[in-house]
This record gives sequence, C-alpha cells and structure tokens, in this order.
Amino acid sequence: MSLCIAKVLEQKDRELAIAMQQVAIDASNSPGGQFPRIWKESLKDLYKTSADPEDQLAAFQQARRNACVYWNSLSIQGTGFGIFVSNCEIRITDALMQSLGR
Repeated sequence: MSLCIAKVLEQKDRELAIAMQQVAIDASNSPGGQFPRIWKESLKDLYKTSADPEDQLAAFQQARRNACVYWNSLSIQGTGFGIFVSNCEIRITDALMQSLGR
C-alpha cells in the first residue's frame, strides 16, 4: 500500500511541476514578458522565495511534508504513519492544483 501511495504522490508532483511551469510560461506571455517586478520583489523580500517554478515546487514539497508530519504526529508510533503522511500530502497537492484551475 505504501508503494502505491508513493507512486500516486510522485504522479501528483509531476503534474504540479507542469502546472508551476505553466504559471511561469503564462507570466512570460504577459505584457513585459515576465512576472511583474513588484511580485518578484515581494516573493524575494517578504516571502523569502523566488519566482522560479523549480524552487517553488521544492519549497512547497518541504512545507507540505513538514505540515503533514506534524498533523499526523499522534500516529507516529503506528505502522501506517508513512501512509497517513502521504495521503495528507496528496490532499494538499490536490487542493493546490484545484486552486490553480488544474
């Protein structure tokens, strides 16, 4: 079961990587050919991240994992801990994909 859930999460992450690349492509097709400068500056200065889709994906994956481990910390002694965490990660990824309209 763990392997199946891990494969589902890997597929979700591939889909998310494509969606995040699409955000960058959409930005490059906007007037000026990039994300607005104020948006890039806010990402860098306020949120301590970047407009790079690969950086965004890595940051999302780490934050998602941290949140799901925390949320499932009561089950840490159980054999299903990894399954609970992966299912949580899948649900969070689905929510993000839905908000991206994908």
